[in-house]
Amino acid sequence: MQGNWTVSVKSKNASFPQRFVVLGASSGNGAHSGTPGTSVNVTGPQWSISIQNDPGTGWQASGTQLKFPHQVGSHYEFDIQSNDAGGDQDYDDLILTCSTPVSINEFLIYGNVRLYDGCIFNPCRRNPFVIDTYTGWRKALKNPRIAEWLSQYYAERKPPFIDDPNPPDPPYFKPLVFDLSGEAMKPKTVLKYARIATDEKKKETKAAKEGGSEFAATNFELIREASARSESTTAALDTIALIKDIERLYYPCHTGPGSNLTLTFEEYDRTSAELAGGAYTGTGNRRLLGDTITDQHGNYIFRFRFDMTFPGLEDAADIAAGENVDVVMFPDVIVKIVDYVPFQVRFESAPYYNIPNLKRIDLCLPESTVHVSSACFNGNLIGSLGNIFIGGNQNASGSTAPAATQRYQYGNFLESTGVITVNSPLAGFGIECAAWAGTIDIKGCMYDAAKSAADNKIKWYTIRVRRSGTIGWSYVTENYKHPKFSKRNLANYYGDDVGPFYPVVGGTLNGTVPSYINIQREIFVDGVDWEFSNLDRYMRLNTALYDIVVGIRTPGKTYVRVDGYDASGNHVPGATDLIALFIHNNGLEFELSDMVLNDPTIVNAGCGLFRLTDAQLKTPMLFSFRANDPYGFVDHYNLTMSRCPGTALDLNANIEGNFTITGSHTFPGGSNASNVHNACPGYKGTGDDYSTGNPVAVQVQPLAMGEGWIKTGEYFTIYSLALTANQRVTNGYNTGLSSTYPAYRQILMERLTP
Repeated sequence: MQGNWTVSVKSKNASFPQRFVVLGASSGNGAHSGTPGTSVNVTGPQWSISIQNDPGTGWQASGTQLKFPHQVGSHYEFDIQSNDAGGDQDYDDLILTCSTPVSINEFLIYGNVRLYDGCIFNPCRRNPFVIDTYTGWRKALKNPRIAEWLSQYYAERKPPFIDDPNPPDPPYFKPLVFDLSGEAMKPKTVLKYARIATDEKKKETKAAKEGGSEFAATNFELIREASARSESTTAALDTIALIKDIERLYYPCHTGPGSNLTLTFEEYDRTSAELAGGAYTGTGNRRLLGDTITDQHGNYIFRFRFDMTFPGLEDAADIAAGENVDVVMFPDVIVKIVDYVPFQVRFESAPYYNIPNLKRIDLCLPESTVHVSSACFNGNLIGSLGNIFIGGNQNASGSTAPAATQRYQYGNFLESTGVITVNSPLAGFGIECAAWAGTIDIKGCMYDAAKSAADNKIKWYTIRVRRSGTIGWSYVTENYKHPKFSKRNLANYYGDDVGPFYPVVGGTLNGTVPSYINIQREIFVDGVDWEFSNLDRYMRLNTALYDIVVGIRTPGKTYVRVDGYDASGNHVPGATDLIALFIHNNGLEFELSDMVLNDPTIVNAGCGLFRLTDAQLKTPMLFSFRANDPYGFVDHYNLTMSRCPGTALDLNANIEGNFTITGSHTFPGGSNASNVHNACPGYKGTGDDYSTGNPVAVQVQPLAMGEGWIKTGEYFTIYSLALTANQRVTNGYNTGLSSTYPAYRQILMERLTP
């Protein structure tokens, strides 16, 4: 919630006790009775409200849903309906009414949020049409008319050609706006108000007088509205054809509710180029307006103050000098989805222009970039690592036996060795037999929605690690934070500590055990306003802290164990899970030496240029290379030799035998097709192909009966070597492969006369 509201209990139709709780406000905080007629004035820029019920086992959060606001006289009103722990699902157990005076400089936006999939254009936007995903952009370019329009208005954003078969994820996508009706060129709506004289205000009702703001609408009279003109024009034939092509690309398209999402709103100032009809760039000035959260159906309400009011501004054309006038401009608004810890913009909308004081805006957000956290049902304590679902049975006994730590399900295979295979499309990538590296988001079910609040006893949790082959467990003590909604706009705020704390509550938690708060329970039971985004994540595990052996970073299998404890510090029966992870933060052993000719009498002219006589044209070329992982996580490597000019030349290499190079040649080896799940034998790369962990010595030379390095009729040649490799490692989000390891060498040869 934002701003000042009067919250009143409209009705109660439940046998369980009811209450509502306000947090983060300037005034009105605390628990308030659910008795009809209860009314609380709540003030503050940003705060939260929850409805709770007590079914006899303690207070717990009720399910809630929003009804959209409407104007009643001089006030805006909307209802919050709730459903308690009883058997019905009617959402009338406690109904609150929120009311606030209408003000000329305050705005109320509301609507429904849907997540879409399979759409090229945003299904909620029509003229202007909007592409707001990288995938949609690439698909739209297949249409000639759309591609031509994009080349004219967004030429600088032509997708790059990417050679890397495993490119990094694209950054958040700034939308492409097809403003075919010139919405951005239309001036902002301007409202001119005159303050009502004091003697006239005496005639107002008591309710109007208690507006509580000098900008309450009851204090003003609208004297003029200057809106964007609606001109009837005939669209060009090519524009009509373009619109028809765009409309054809709206289907197929699938949508679902955007539940429990935090929406961030910004006011946007159009650039001079945009006002003149140029393409939307998103580079105009911005101002943060605030945030709100959607309900379980994706409904939202957001209130903000836009202080583009100009007291005393006079227009000699229609206002007498000295007249008390205020001018209000309608704002342009952008909606964003932002993750915290780490900070990341997931989605940014195109502007919504000329927003009036009360406006419905239905939003469609791409499911590919906006991830919804929701309550879990009978889930495992360790449910996923990043985007990789870890199925199988929860390891409630905490056993390290292979049968207990092998977790196969959802198309993914976590081996008892800690090696992971990802075949589920839900992860967004696929990989066979990879190790774990970097920082891993551990997610799971700490609050089971299939159980009552009383049966969800986990108040605290601990995380421990132990390297395979050792005895002692070590508690994880990494700091973990999660943001609270009411604090998200505080300066330099990243989140509240989830842990570690050292609670002294009894049982195991005696003040010496590092523990973390179960924020999932605090949301659903205590009504604490933790952000719903990433609610299922309870640790960002930095694997680099747990692979040091005697001061040396050493890859290997590590067990990770999670335990849940109740408010008294006692272990909750069944609240244990344990998995194995093969942690590998060492890169590949990767190198490619310079190319040298095995004859010291050859003239080295510097800068890689060698001058050869006819007698030296078949001198052996020497170099060495290595793409090795002694732990067996090489995915592939490629060693390629190139020749310019690209005429054919017969050569012999000690690692292959005779071959012909025509332009370029790739040497054999470089992968192991049998390195797949269930077995995962591993692949060391050059270590397996050449039975050595050391660099592989290579000798290449022209055949004795053929031509030399510089063929007849040639006087200059260039030979190049390129070595690339990838390692199979993941943190649950990447492609399953490391960035490509590159190395490049070349040698230049010039013919000397005999």
